[in-house]
Amino acid sequence: MKKLFVGCLCLIALASCNVKNSDEYKALQAERDSLMQVTGQSNTELTEMNSLINDIEENFKQIREAEKYLTIESKAKGEMSNDTKTRVKDNFEMINEILKKNKTDIDKLNQKLKSNSGQMSGLKSTIERLNNELTERANTIADLQTSLVTRDAQIASLQTDVKSLTDNVDNLSSQTAEQAAKIREQDKELNTAYYMFGTSKELKEAKVVTGGFLASSKILNEGIEKSKFIRVDIRDTHSISVYDKKAKLLSDHPKDSYTLEKDASGKIVIKISDYKKFWSLTKFLVVEVG
Repeated sequence: MKKLFVGCLCLIALASCNVKNSDEYKALQAERDSLMQVTGQSNTELTEMNSLINDIEENFKQIREAEKYLTIESKAKGEMSNDTKTRVKDNFEMINEILKKNKTDIDKLNQKLKSNSGQMSGLKSTIERLNNELTERANTIADLQTSLVTRDAQIASLQTDVKSLTDNVDNLSSQTAEQAAKIREQDKELNTAYYMFGTSKELKEAKVVTGGFLASSKILNEGIEKSKFIRVDIRDTHSISVYDKKAKLLSDHPKDSYTLEKDASGKIVIKISDYKKFWSLTKFLVVEVG
């Protein structure tokens, strides 16, 4: 009798022929309903975040245009005219106000990303880029102000929030990194599945199924130990070999999401054509061989 591949391969569990009445199936149904609600909320938040990002980008564009003028003035020689002094002062004050607004909006983006369940993980790099842009613009303005101080005392007296704008950059980066790690873990869990294969006797000895002989085999839905099963990422798993010439799926998977094919040695290979559909009813695959 073949030895169960459980110990060395670490296989999976559950989902039964009567899976729709199982606690496992009901839990998955509840999880899907919850995900639908989260998706609706995330779509609204995504729209708000995109609007904020567009505003921030437009504000940075204004700042860069003002920087061009201030850079020219910082390299000019001689005393400023009254009109130039006023224009330089107005530009600094305008830039300072925009930087403060952008910092507030970037903080909002970061908080939304931090509290989100993972649906907006793709915006992480955008928020990081905006954080970097904020720091760069604030530092550039500080340098320009220093350069222009020698041309007029009024410039030296301008009050800016450059330091306060950059003080929290490290903290924001840490929060973003923490959120990214959380999102990766959630993503990994959502795309994890388990499988096990063995003879009827081996599966019963592993306490995965009951029945047999006159009664049809049924998968146990209680007390399943995941540590006994093979763990896979469903996105990367397109085929599963069971190393036997005969195989029967005991767990419930849509018929049009897979095929049973044979390799060169005549052994069964489960070919998964649609992984989302295949794992939609259960994240556990149990196969009886022999």
